[in-house]
Amino acid sequence: METKEAKFAFLLTVFIASISILNVVSAKLWTFGLLGLDLTISGGIIAYWITFPVTDVVAEIFGRKRAQLVVWLGFLANVLVVMLTQMAIRLPAADVYAHQEAFGTVLGAVPVIVFASLVAYLAAQTHDVWAFHFWKKVTNGRHLWLRNNLSTMSSQLLDSVIFNGIAFGLFGGGAIGWQGLIMMTLGYWGFKVAIAIMDTPLVYVLIYWFKRDETVADRAGVPA
Repeated sequence: METKEAKFAFLLTVFIASISILNVVSAKLWTFGLLGLDLTISGGIIAYWITFPVTDVVAEIFGRKRAQLVVWLGFLANVLVVMLTQMAIRLPAADVYAHQEAFGTVLGAVPVIVFASLVAYLAAQTHDVWAFHFWKKVTNGRHLWLRNNLSTMSSQLLDSVIFNGIAFGLFGGGAIGWQGLIMMTLGYWGFKVAIAIMDTPLVYVLIYWFKRDETVADRAGVPA
């Protein structure tokens, strides 16, 4: 396997692993303080954040079609994980297994939540790939930091609006109220914007990692 494709396989593995574990670790809720507010956030937000710099790097190095392929593979992996976990929950527990209820609580995500997560994922990741190339065209291929942040921030807003809108608004019966829904969405997005800004150095490092071998090969006059 060529070095460049081996590195792509590594990034794809990271992407699939992150998106596959998402619905498992999302069962854990934790509190984060932001602008004087205590936000209750899903434990899956870090795993989800990892996916955006990966698609940005793939889009920068390989182009839009390869990045979109990664998004679809991640979607299919997520669907498969949901199906397998639901099957595992429904298997009859052995007499010696005393944790069936806890197992079902952790892995048995509410169908509406899973549906909202999958719809939001597909929309946000597809938009991220499109926006990255849109800003790349606008800036004539310059200012990587700008297109990385603009594409990720807008995609994260789309993700927050769709997920919360479906999970807590459309099918949630308005349990938290529209004002609460708006505050939750803005809070989630604010947190995501903060970590999106922090991923810019990582994107630069990964792109340098890809292009380093090409530079060395060009100097040596051999294919990478």
